[in-house]
Amino acid sequence: MSSRFWLGIIFLVATLAIGQPLLVIFSGAVHGVSKKQITIETPEGNLLDFDITKKTRVMRGNKQIAPEDLQTGDSVTIEAKPEMVRYLIAVTITAQAGSKK
Repeated sequence: MSSRFWLGIIFLVATLAIGQPLLVIFSGAVHGVSKKQITIETPEGNLLDFDITKKTRVMRGNKQIAPEDLQTGDSVTIEAKPEMVRYLIAVTITAQAGSKK
């Protein structure tokens, strides 16, 4: 089973235990991005996929940007919540202000 599956199980159990959605923070470099999904590479070299919804906020510093404004290699921090055990939904994606463009 994939690490994403186990992350989802852990998030689900934690959410049920505390009774409210749990946000987890991930950091890494953008590996790929589209309107609906972002993939980051963690410092350990793992690739993580996050779904982007219409509620996801994408920021560069204090300015809101479109997901397509992120570029491969940008350093990002993602606050995510688990959904349906297997998916991570990006709530906020923040690129470092000094990242590309």
